[in-house]
Amino acid sequence: TNTLLPQKVVIADLGCSTGPNALTLVSIAVKALQDHCFQVQRPPPEVCLLLNDLPNNNFNTVVKSLVMLRQSNEHVVVTGITPGSFYERLYTSGSLHLVCSSNSLHWLSKV
Repeated sequence: TNTLLPQKVVIADLGCSTGPNALTLVSIAVKALQDHCFQVQRPPPEVCLLLNDLPNNNFNTVVKSLVMLRQSNEHVVVTGITPGSFYERLYTSGSLHLVCSSNSLHWLSKV
């Protein structure tokens, strides 16, 4: 139904790192969302991607990857990078629809 398909979706990847795998999780999430919308014959929502990693990450490489992702996918309209530790609050409550962090789970030192 329309209530299950919002017009805008915000996806965050905590600990996105850099390099060829930086956008893997969010790319899979966007593709799954688009495939679902195609199956139920609804237009896909606008997608906002928010990437997070520690401030010393090479975000220049990540930004280059974001440009390629935006060029290959017309429904990804906004992208953002949030430097900082995911042990602390990064986003306002209720602002995210999906949060991915599996690439960084092996670094966890506390629950």
